[in-house]
Amino acid sequence: MKTCNKCGKKDLSWNVSWHQHSGKWQLINHKNKDGEWCVNNSLKPKENKLTKKDFTVCPLCTDSNFGYFLNKDYEEHKKRFHPNGEVLTNLDYMHEHQSAYTTKRFWKHDPHYSKFA
Repeated sequence: MKTCNKCGKKDLSWNVSWHQHSGKWQLINHKNKDGEWCVNNSLKPKENKLTKKDFTVCPLCTDSNFGYFLNKDYEEHKKRFHPNGEVLTNLDYMHEHQSAYTTKRFWKHDPHYSKFA
């Protein structure tokens, strides 16, 4: 006998027809402590979905693709990348992962090209 991972009820049996249909195991639906049907379709915990309110757009990264941060990480980002309040572009974030040849050949259009060429 099995225990429901969602509500904790013990001595449950498996839904064999569900397994034959889907290839996945499922505990047979049962009523939880509140008297409502407990449907345990997955063993994964419920996900917390993020919304736009959970993110901050860095005003100093407007010329790059790297300016979106979780609210809790924004202050750390400012200390690490904008200690003096400078505006950064894509090249500022990517130059350490590229060779000097790549920077000279493909990034002439970037406003901060002269810092790295």
